[in-house]
Amino acid sequence: MGSKRRQAALGILITAGLILSFVGMLAAVALASLPMFAYCAAGSYACDLLLHNTESTTLERLRDSRFGLTMRFLIRQFLLLGLCGAISDIESFVAQMTTIGLLLLFILQLAYGALLKHVRKMRNELPFTTRGLDLEALGIRRMPHPFLVDKHVRKTLHLDVPLMAGALATIATDNWRWVTYGMIATVFLAYLSLLVLVPDARNALKLPTNDEAIDELNHQLALYRPQVALYFTFAAISKDFMYQVNMWLEALEELDLRPIIVLRERATLRHLDATPIPVICVPKADNLARIEMPELRVALYPGNAGKNVHMLQRAEVKHVFIGHGDSDKLASSNRVSKVFDEIWVAGRAGRDRYERIKHAVTHNQIVEVGRPQLMPLQRWSGKVAGPLPTVIYAPTWEGWTDDACYTSVIPAGEKLIQALLDHEQEIRIIYKPHPLTGSRSAQAAAAHRRVITLLQEDNARRFGRNATDSKAAARKLARIDQRIAALSERGVRSKYPDLTEEERTARIRRSRNQAATLYWNAMPDSAHHVVTERIPALYDCFNQSDLLIGDMSSVVSDFVATLKPYAIFNLDGLPDDQFRNEQRTAYASYLLDTECNGLSTAIEAMLHPDEDVMTPYREQLKEYLLGQEYPPSGVRFNAAANNLYRRGLLDFPVEYPDDAHLPA
Repeated sequence: MGSKRRQAALGILITAGLILSFVGMLAAVALASLPMFAYCAAGSYACDLLLHNTESTTLERLRDSRFGLTMRFLIRQFLLLGLCGAISDIESFVAQMTTIGLLLLFILQLAYGALLKHVRKMRNELPFTTRGLDLEALGIRRMPHPFLVDKHVRKTLHLDVPLMAGALATIATDNWRWVTYGMIATVFLAYLSLLVLVPDARNALKLPTNDEAIDELNHQLALYRPQVALYFTFAAISKDFMYQVNMWLEALEELDLRPIIVLRERATLRHLDATPIPVICVPKADNLARIEMPELRVALYPGNAGKNVHMLQRAEVKHVFIGHGDSDKLASSNRVSKVFDEIWVAGRAGRDRYERIKHAVTHNQIVEVGRPQLMPLQRWSGKVAGPLPTVIYAPTWEGWTDDACYTSVIPAGEKLIQALLDHEQEIRIIYKPHPLTGSRSAQAAAAHRRVITLLQEDNARRFGRNATDSKAAARKLARIDQRIAALSERGVRSKYPDLTEEERTARIRRSRNQAATLYWNAMPDSAHHVVTERIPALYDCFNQSDLLIGDMSSVVSDFVATLKPYAIFNLDGLPDDQFRNEQRTAYASYLLDTECNGLSTAIEAMLHPDEDVMTPYREQLKEYLLGQEYPPSGVRFNAAANNLYRRGLLDFPVEYPDDAHLPA
């Protein structure tokens, strides 16, 4: 059983214990049984703590069932009052003191939460958030200490424990002191926590006005003088969409021009990779319009979104759609692209994709720049590289609607994995699904889980659980993850407040490389891998594999750079020639149907390169999809940016041309 399944099973077990404890407290009130109530109450507190510490997925289900954290505490407190009335009397001293204590606690909890909410609201009304720019002159104070902010609802709710214990002790001994002491302890701790929070909250609320903040930002930008911007906005804020930006960071860092990253949603900043490039996040369009970047002449857009228009309004800037991967999906040749001055594609295939669909995009608008991200990929040596032939299955996700379901996971994923496991040649499998697989379709999520189960069961059969679930490696990976998380943290939570963004980025990337190496070395060479986390990265999986099986997506286009054999699912059942004609990335692929017919041919091409009839076609396709080998794509990407920047300067010269930095 994998760690995620163990965690899910543990969460279900704890949840069952939690529900039983509440049922037990209810029965204890009905039976007027103090011992039974005390044991069940203690069990409910323990289950609550365990449930949150294990970060169980059942927490969300409890919230959806209106049995969330706050509701559980309220029910427990009402049951305590019910017990007071059942055993003593509803007008007894213990019931009165418990009621007063709970009311005072509720008022103080309400004040604590309202103050924190006000601080967050006022901080979020700042016109921007930045990274990599020196804004010390604004004097923005830090948020209150993380201990006072993080999970504050849980912490303040648990302050009822002394009152609960005191009330139960008074009911048991008929001694008024216990409930009195318990009430005093609960109220004092709640009041003390509020008292500690107030000065930090007041400090955090000492904020500049919008005009002061924007003036200082413009001053810092005038010192930095950005020339090219990567602009990104997306309505559905999630780390799963930030790959669209993160894939371009290193290419952006290598430009001759001075880059800047412009984001529109505050949440995206949390998921942006470490980079030495300055970042500004400006949620409101009117604030973005006030930000001055007089030398900015090129804006790059990795995605199509409605709020792109707020940057497109800048007439002095040349606007470029760079996308987030070339594929034959309709999204890779969107009609919206005609609003851009240029569309940068990897190779001739991207140009043909736009011209074939006749989107009124002119020939001169399309520029072939290659794919700088593919430089680390290892080329096909003509033979299996590792001890065992390795197949990577990297399907795309189900898409936004059922009308355009691109994924092979639903109709063929389980059949494919079973066929690979049953093959006479032992094959290592790497399963690397799209991060959004199963996010919309329950059918896709179920098929995804079945694929994982097949691979885990085969690993357990061949190696046993201990060989494929190394605790020592898991601990080392956990330590590296903690180091990366600590390095990624900024502000009051940061353990490394004095690091520059350059130093921080270098350390994070070095740690990720160490984690990837440890990941591959932690399991036997022939063990299967289910890769659903960020480490190892997709391109690391490419370098470990000898054959790709996938769907129509940019993953296939990128894999072509390796010149290794690959196979694509023809999910619509079209004739082979028609499918290859409509889907250019399938030109050099082996084709599979939903029953996995054609798989043996693809495997033979991997095992016996002399029988690989697609070798010359892959070489042709590589140049067609990704452009010429020389000059390298990084050089072409840089040259395209420089050329467009020069043209932007000719159309709109800067105010101080003698001091302007013009790339060579």
